[in-house]
Amino acid sequence: MHNFYNVYWWIFLLRGIFALVLGVLAVFWPGITFATLIVFLGAYLFIAGIFAVAGAIAARKTNENWSVFLFSGLIGVILGILTFYNPFATGAALIYLVAFWAMLAGLMEIIIAIRLRKVITGEGWYIMGGLLTIIFGILLVSNPVAAAVTLTWVFGIYAIITGVMLISLSWRLRRR
Repeated sequence: MHNFYNVYWWIFLLRGIFALVLGVLAVFWPGITFATLIVFLGAYLFIAGIFAVAGAIAARKTNENWSVFLFSGLIGVILGILTFYNPFATGAALIYLVAFWAMLAGLMEIIIAIRLRKVITGEGWYIMGGLLTIIFGILLVSNPVAAAVTLTWVFGIYAIITGVMLISLSWRLRRR
């Protein structure tokens, strides 16, 4: 008896090939890939926003929280339009958002490490990790162009690894 995964092994293959191609593009042409990813983000925000608005309007008689969905959808549509209007500003905002997250995450790691001093030994390594995360955030803010390239490379390496794993999985499913 064949299950869903064995019958549709080719879906994993296509996803793997797509991820692999996208990863290679990100590693070898990071500037173009970053700009393309931002445009895709804008398209996603716009389309998801339209669907959210349509869903909110359809649910306005049956769901008392429909206005929250409407607001969320309108924000998505607006952000999508702004991204198409100025993708570089969206890319910069994304870099600053990641940088802020890294600095905040690093600070939280340090706080947790200090609190763990009474529970474990070797908390200095966790503090060092927090400091490195903060430094990473500062480096992103200090050079946004290099940050865009670096983040695209990281994404590319991730996509290559994921693509290879999905292709491998698809062949194993096909053989079963």
